[in-house]
Amino acid sequence: MSERSTPDPHGTRGSGTIARGSAIDRARELSAPYTTKPGVIGIYLVGSASRPFRDRLSDYDIEVAMDDAAYAATPMEERHVFVIDEGPPKKVDHEFYLRSWSELVALERSTHDLDHYPFQHAAILHDPTGRLATLFRRLAVLPPGVREVRLKVHYLETVFALGRAAKCLDRDRELAARLILGEAGLALVKLLAVARGSWAPTRHWAAEELRLLGIPDDLLGHAAAILAAPTHDGLKDLRDAIHRYLDGLGESFHHDRMALVRWAFLTAAGKQAFRTWGVQ
Repeated sequence: MSERSTPDPHGTRGSGTIARGSAIDRARELSAPYTTKPGVIGIYLVGSASRPFRDRLSDYDIEVAMDDAAYAATPMEERHVFVIDEGPPKKVDHEFYLRSWSELVALERSTHDLDHYPFQHAAILHDPTGRLATLFRRLAVLPPGVREVRLKVHYLETVFALGRAAKCLDRDRELAARLILGEAGLALVKLLAVARGSWAPTRHWAAEELRLLGIPDDLLGHAAAILAAPTHDGLKDLRDAIHRYLDGLGESFHHDRMALVRWAFLTAAGKQAFRTWGVQ
């Protein structure tokens, strides 16, 4: 890993939201020197810089896919290089992260959202053979069978956590209630994303990503209000809002709660589903 400082030739310091097109243009300019390096298969941009909500604090997360031999021959300090914008505010301006091709291909077998969601929106900057585009299409897909199982898992995680939080409020255990509500919030993010046929987004951009997936603002606002100031009525209202949203999507798996609980606790498939997909 190495670090450098850089001036601001594009005049982006202090600005608000930055157009995605201009961000991608700059990322392509920054990555140009890597396009001629031996063993480079392709280059792509991930993170908030590739999304419509990029802002002045966003950095350019640029990843470089390399064939395995070239990656192995690359010194460790060159596999991750980042450049500091002295600001104010001081922040990382851009970084290059090198990845071997075999590592990227192996992500197809991963059960981690972070190994899939970024590739739904990655901006490909350099892909002369089309290998990146082909792989990213596969990484981005949430299989229908996975969606079906994860809906059950994240729904139960959410409603169980809301119920436990209510008990903590009854016991005047505010810290415990907030910790459990954090788990409920994470499970809810996953539930809503999966319901829309998507891998779950990163936590720090969850609200923005869920809005882009079509999740209503009132449901997101409801969840945020409960996290900020939990009440018994608010917990119940949020649970009811989740049910209404799932009903509106035509889902019915949540109508028979006892059948879901038995699946989760009494069947090998349910136990394995929670081990695989449950919030850790």
